[in-house]
Amino acid sequence: MVVIVVLSVVVIKQFSNDTTGSPIPSSTAASATVPSAPPPVSSSPDDGVVSSSMTCDGYTASVDEGSQPGWHAAINRFGLAYAAPPDWTVAACGVRSGWAKPCPEGQCVIRELGAVATVANPACPKQNLAMSGVAGSRNPDIRAALDEESALVAPIYTQGDTVPNVELGPVRDFTIGTRPAVQVVATVTGIAADDCNGPNALHSMVVTTVPNVEGSVVFLISLREGATASPKSDVIDGMVQTLRSPA
Repeated sequence: MVVIVVLSVVVIKQFSNDTTGSPIPSSTAASATVPSAPPPVSSSPDDGVVSSSMTCDGYTASVDEGSQPGWHAAINRFGLAYAAPPDWTVAACGVRSGWAKPCPEGQCVIRELGAVATVANPACPKQNLAMSGVAGSRNPDIRAALDEESALVAPIYTQGDTVPNVELGPVRDFTIGTRPAVQVVATVTGIAADDCNGPNALHSMVVTTVPNVEGSVVFLISLREGATASPKSDVIDGMVQTLRSPA
């Protein structure tokens, strides 16, 4: 057993090597349920957990209650752990969510996430005001993988014929443990609004690498403007700071 102790936010224990290998294509994920259009909708809202620790696919992540009281741990098969604030709900291990678009086959996945955490939309409780999660990229070049991820932002928030405007912020270089990471936050405007949601969103993308996982690993946070409430943008920095990876 390898125990990785970090700077008071998340502790990751790895019990097996089940997380090796390249990311699973979305089409093979039988447990996935993805909404047809934004805002993101949890694939299993009744299976959420509120806990300072989580075990999933051979990994256990724990939050230090002394430094992040009330925050919830999230982790999945890629081994990248993070913590979600007290008002977020972490989905059970194996639950996947994300975004899809109509296609001749019915629904085609744009992006699928594991280690999902969500905030329900008070105006429409069956929808989510915010969602975060971890995904895989087959590209081992984190800069190139970030470019690929950025190209998905407009499709994610497109509804019908309404294509939103996407403004990418500067690329931020940092490290998660000893691993290099890059981040871009996209400001999305002109999304088709409705009774549940406004026309704006923030979409944060972090790309890094994780030991024993081919390609890159991606951490996404989507914050959608709601009809009656909107998430605070500073939650992005707070959640990104909790990211932890096995050594």
